[in-house]
Amino acid sequence: MFDTKTHKRIPAGLLFCICALIGAICFIGIYGVNILDFTNTGWLFDNDHDLRQHYIGWCHFRTDRWHFPIGLIDSLSYPNSMSVIYTDSIPLFAVIFKIISPYLPQTFQYFGLFGIISFMLMGGFASLLLRRFIDDDLVCAAGSVFYVVSAPVIQRMYYHTALSAQWLIIAALVLWVYNSRIVSDFWRITYWGILGFLCVGIHSYFLPMIGMILLALVITQYAEKENRLLPLLEIAAFCVCGLANLFVLGGFYGATSPVGPGLGTFGSNLNTFINPWEIGKLLPELPLQNLFQYEGMAYLGAGILLLYVVVAIGIVFRGIRKIPEEAFHSSKIYGRVTIGLVAASFAVAVIPNISFNEITILWVPLPGKIEELMGIFRSNGRLVWPAMYVLMTAAVSFAAYTFRRFGFVARILIVCALILQIADMSDAFRERFELYTAEHPIETMWDGEEAQAFTEGAADFIFLYTDNDVTMQTAYYGYLHNIRQNNFYFARDIDNKVREGIDLYYSELDKGNIRQSAIYVLRDEDYDKDPSYYENLDAEMMKLNGHVIFKAK
Repeated sequence: MFDTKTHKRIPAGLLFCICALIGAICFIGIYGVNILDFTNTGWLFDNDHDLRQHYIGWCHFRTDRWHFPIGLIDSLSYPNSMSVIYTDSIPLFAVIFKIISPYLPQTFQYFGLFGIISFMLMGGFASLLLRRFIDDDLVCAAGSVFYVVSAPVIQRMYYHTALSAQWLIIAALVLWVYNSRIVSDFWRITYWGILGFLCVGIHSYFLPMIGMILLALVITQYAEKENRLLPLLEIAAFCVCGLANLFVLGGFYGATSPVGPGLGTFGSNLNTFINPWEIGKLLPELPLQNLFQYEGMAYLGAGILLLYVVVAIGIVFRGIRKIPEEAFHSSKIYGRVTIGLVAASFAVAVIPNISFNEITILWVPLPGKIEELMGIFRSNGRLVWPAMYVLMTAAVSFAAYTFRRFGFVARILIVCALILQIADMSDAFRERFELYTAEHPIETMWDGEEAQAFTEGAADFIFLYTDNDVTMQTAYYGYLHNIRQNNFYFARDIDNKVREGIDLYYSELDKGNIRQSAIYVLRDEDYDKDPSYYENLDAEMMKLNGHVIFKAK
């Protein structure tokens, strides 16, 4: 680590921009440039099921009339409305681009733009975080890449796309460690309000993650006997802005419950920090107690683990010595609260199903209210990410501090660790590059001439079942031809409401009433249970891709 009195540093803003550019280069190196084409949408449809949900949710949101709350969509689950929050379509971007939608082509996507912006912000904020503890800007720049290509970001980008915006976590850590340098109380409060707003505008799962970091800040503020009112105002700003945005986007609207089933299934495994799980290749992949524990994947990477080994060796050879408080520009309370933050983040991610590898060590019984509250964030394994990024920051910072008297050694060490980190994840990078630079033509079951002729003039697709087997491709076809439908795949199900609608449709069919301009869809196996029922309808029918579709003659 260099002495700031003799080592000239570049302005923090310039370092942010340089590392943001590095983030953009990393993004293009991993995903290519094709996905930055706003009119290139095939890769979104011919890919993961959830990614299709994100894109198609945006498609229907942009063509729906404006409602209040403004985030509602009614053409995917008609007559029930659902919020764009529950299609994970990055609500903030969805609203912005809906405003200018009349000026956009029909084929348009913003997910490539979101991806490169996320990588850039991750690089920029990571460099500021490291700069608080490391006096060498080159080490900060190199160290920022660990965050940009962190395993959870690579895992989530274009899978649960909004969750790849983990720069929000880093931005919260930056606000915490730079808190004493923000002179104006007004801006301290405002920054946390902005973060609360952005959490909901991107993905609400960031609320508890950022909330833990805000709590860490509040504890340090009270310990340092700052203005006692300020922490309360920061908490209020974060909560009010987050809840207000949730209301405006329609998060409280409709028949869905925010509580989801499966708490304990989607947690994190105790091996998460050392388990490469489909991202790293240098360390052996460890088993999970159940497949869904991928939700809590927080692999540190071979390079970061190497830094911990080097630091440990340095401690052994030099002895355990007290690290002066000024070494990391912080007081004792920061260290203690940091340990508490890591422990809390890790604990809420692994409970109630505390497991190592495939073995459940302990299932922690939770009181009903706590279990219900945690059920809102049932994929609680994701809550381990703040702990992971703190551990990553500690690895880079302690490695730089260990070789503070030999700056070039610190640089070489961090660069070598970074090369190892990239080599560890190189297969994952290559797979994504090949996937997202390939051509992906979009085809649906409705694109044949016979099916198109059958659906001409239709206004509704009515699914007579609640499964989501062909609802995605039907919704995309419906978007292109202005046809709404009654069933879709959302992050929170409304199956009860959909079933009520299906019961109504069947009660009409029982009386021989077939809605005009509607295409009814049922599966072959449902038709085969009582073919005479449907044959007695005054309907025109055809077989299509394992389904029977019919409409009024």
